[in-house]
Amino acid sequence: MKNRLITFLALGFVLLLAALLITGLRPYMGAILSALVFTPVFRPVYLKLLGRLKRPVFAAWATLIIILLAVIGPVATIVGLAYQEAFAVAEQYKDIKPDTMNITVFGQSIPDLVRDAAANFLDWIRSRLADIATGILGIVIGLFIMFYLIYYLLQDGPQLERMVQDLLPFGEANSRKLIEDFYRISRGFVVGQGLTALLQGALGCLGFLVFGFPGAVLWGLVMAVLSLIPVLGAFLIWIPAGILQIAGGATTSGVGILIWGALVVSTADNLVRPVIMRNMAGIHPIITLLGVFAGLTLFGLIGIVVGPLLFAMVLETARMFYNEQVEAG
Repeated sequence: MKNRLITFLALGFVLLLAALLITGLRPYMGAILSALVFTPVFRPVYLKLLGRLKRPVFAAWATLIIILLAVIGPVATIVGLAYQEAFAVAEQYKDIKPDTMNITVFGQSIPDLVRDAAANFLDWIRSRLADIATGILGIVIGLFIMFYLIYYLLQDGPQLERMVQDLLPFGEANSRKLIEDFYRISRGFVVGQGLTALLQGALGCLGFLVFGFPGAVLWGLVMAVLSLIPVLGAFLIWIPAGILQIAGGATTSGVGILIWGALVVSTADNLVRPVIMRNMAGIHPIITLLGVFAGLTLFGLIGIVVGPLLFAMVLETARMFYNEQVEAG
């Protein structure tokens, strides 16, 4: 009885320390989870570099440089261009003429709706400049933490895996399977969802450029983000864009955008996503949907990837626990 009491007290003390640690790290949880999710994706790159460079330190640094140049740099550039385009598009639509579109929605003309939305957007951006600057600083700090963790996760991956395997309250086979499932699902989400979003955003941007819709980079970026969320998708952008062009008198442009969206953007998604999401076999769409929204609430944008992964891991952990209890009982 005394031994059980000591065991429970020790467990409670460990849980208390863990809760305090999580509370303290909560502002940086997105960066920490990003490192845990993205490390398995770039580990094959690290191993190839390690085979050439022979030094773990050099291979880890080279991998970080590749991540910076191939992922962070292009994403930052696209976001910067989209931010500039957002101002240009808002200024353009803020001065749209009343007789440009003779269509009303809920008793209000489309020009009035567009002008009001553009003006409100500009006012909101100007009132949030201080928050945006603070947010940029937070992103820089988060990237530093993420790169720092990835550096050591790449170098010390095998040792950390063994430590995690020893700490998991499962048998050796199940513990190993849980770690392998984590790698498989994280690669599936990051690579599969990322490539699908990149393809849809690029095709949408190209279509807008070809048919002369303003803010092609901006709306391409929005389409890429929306394509990551189940049920939602790029059609939420290209359908209104085509209708807006037709309503404004640019019928050829509007029809072209609608045809391009239906035949190219949507078809590419339907053909490519099943191929590059093979690693996600067995993950029900409901898990993905609920995980995305839970992740967005808890971790922000990175939650689109982290949420479904955590949801799937929780269910897999519960299944393993149940099976082991049945076998033991």
